Amino acid sequence: MNIDTKILTTKPREESGSKTSRKYQFQKDLSLYILIKEHNFRDDYLFLFDFHEDLIISNSSSSLKDLECVQIKSKDKGNWTIKDLTTQPNGKNSIIGKLYQNRIVFEDAVKSLTFISNGSYSFKNLKSGTDSKTLIEILPYDLSDDDKNECDKTIKSEHTITISEFENLGQFKVTSLSNSESSTHCVGALASLINSLNPSSKINSQLAYEQVFREITRKTNETVGDKSFKHFSEIINIKGLSKSEFIAFLQKAGLYKSVEEEWSEVKASLELDSISHLELIKFKNGWREMCARLITDSSSIPLRNLRHEIGDILIKENHNIKSLRLLGIINHIFNLITNKSYEEYFIKCLIINSINES
Repeated sequence: MNIDTKILTTKPREESGSKTSRKYQFQKDLSLYILIKEHNFRDDYLFLFDFHEDLIISNSSSSLKDLECVQIKSKDKGNWTIKDLTTQPNGKNSIIGKLYQNRIVFEDAVKSLTFISNGSYSFKNLKSGTDSKTLIEILPYDLSDDDKNECDKTIKSEHTITISEFENLGQFKVTSLSNSESSTHCVGALASLINSLNPSSKINSQLAYEQVFREITRKTNETVGDKSFKHFSEIINIKGLSKSEFIAFLQKAGLYKSVEEEWSEVKASLELDSISHLELIKFKNGWREMCARLITDSSSIPLRNLRHEIGDILIKENHNIKSLRLLGIINHIFNLITNKSYEEYFIKCLIINSINES
């Protein structure tokens, strides 16, 4: 059966209880925090909130593909142990059993099963010899044989299966998001994202957070178990948020500038310098390439080094360029750059971007 079709007939395991407690505040904040951190690193995505799992991330906005299933738990004190994760409270499925349920439901579409918390882990005798309490990510293959076997035994028992794939799919992670100050940290992360998308924006970061958080809350609180659907797109509409929808939401809230909007402003500034039509086209192509690379190659070390060099030169040359117009500043800075591994107009557009950010 097609996964999208199967989801239409498979009810989520839990949809009852209050969604206003502090643990749900942390869950929604961390879901938003992950979205914020991932936004610029993914060409496409679909975030599903509180649908079969606390958070499910698909690499496709139109179907379920390469799913990352994330179970979120806050912890006020202490560390997580294998016993905590495998204990069945009152005959119900354990934490790790609930997480593995996603593999049963979504089958081979599952890419990873992640348990994430603000609390650290107290696992005994990791094969790497590292103290688990110092790690922010632990993979099942590093667990001791006893702990790994306990996980597999629990999963097999709860789901009546003979083979567990948890060793290949599982992850234990620690988030830097504070349990007690999750909203404050989310505000800061969202402000940084919006500034990278729209450097000239004079945002009220708290208001921006409240607007986006309301949307996440609405998606999280919506139930689907009592509804019938004919197509998976109906579920996406009420439980999901795609990259294009998130951008559209930021645009509607006045928090985002499109590539074309930014180019229009740059174009107007360049035309004040009587730039030729042919050179303007080169700048336009360079601008589009730069905007794309800042998203797809954001972790590239050469690109990061180039941006740092441009920033340093802008600071050092401030007294020499403050009386120049835009094209004069661009050419002055370009001639001082030692890192010329990128195409000329890509670098020049990166200079414009750095000027806007500064």
